[in-house]
Amino acid sequence: MRYRVFLDTNILLSGLFFEGNEARILDLVELDIVTSEDVAEELRMIVKKKLKYLNNRTLEIALAETDKALTDITVISRAKYNHKLKDADALISHKKDVPILAAVLYVKPDYFLTGDAHFFTDKVKSAVNVLTAKDFLAKIK
Repeated sequence: MRYRVFLDTNILLSGLFFEGNEARILDLVELDIVTSEDVAEELRMIVKKKLKYLNNRTLEIALAETDKALTDITVISRAKYNHKLKDADALISHKKDVPILAAVLYVKPDYFLTGDAHFFTDKVKSAVNVLTAKDFLAKIK
């Protein structure tokens, strides 16, 4: 069965640079992976911040790998989900996460995968099927 999954920043970051459940998810061929412009921007920012101690060439390679990975993922433009910001704001108290939840509400994925505890509230769960990477892999076995 094919699933449409929306990946949050922490899932993408872990999947790109570390072994584990998140990397396994990125390798699954039966997934249509979607994310948002806000997630893509946050991902690039975090890669720069976390890897700033590397030499310039290594950092350039990490950023190139990040951009390459994003070409295999459908990235929804902010203009498409801006109208969902108010709905998202009513569901989540952590304001930084409002644009990401707005994108998820717009996409209506089968699953929203994140490791961010702010999304695991009853309000958010009533609107979207939010899971951790581990729980998602267990569910689709």
